[in-house]
Amino acid sequence: MLVDRLAQELETTPDEIERLLALDATALYDDPGYQAFVDRLRGDVLEATVAQVRAAYDHGLPEIKARYALSDTVMSGYTLANWVLGFMMYPDQMRDMLDRHRSVPPDVVSATLPELLDLLDDANVAPEWKHALATFSLPLLAQR
Repeated sequence: MLVDRLAQELETTPDEIERLLALDATALYDDPGYQAFVDRLRGDVLEATVAQVRAAYDHGLPEIKARYALSDTVMSGYTLANWVLGFMMYPDQMRDMLDRHRSVPPDVVSATLPELLDLLDDANVAPEWKHALATFSLPLLAQR
């Protein structure tokens, strides 16, 4: 089900998502298919709407964090939105996200991602931010 959701958000096929998720997480960053998703990110739109996204995340994140025992993490609407923006602005540092999320198992990322994507519906910036969040999350879901 998550594969289908990611395929929808990234405008690709479920087979392509499955292919990418089967890669080693670090190798995924170098994959041409993954790089195509990164290249489609629209930094101007993301930057112009970051305040709306932070507010949507701040509203919904506490419940998600409580449900998945993530309450002791630094994740807030501000940090999540900034990590996604930073990912787009500094693609040479994308791999750093793997180390920063080492303590978060891929199954937790998999469980929370649909809810995080749903929160973006409230931000009225869904297409650009959903694409960015899905792109950001793929390596966190891949083989580690």
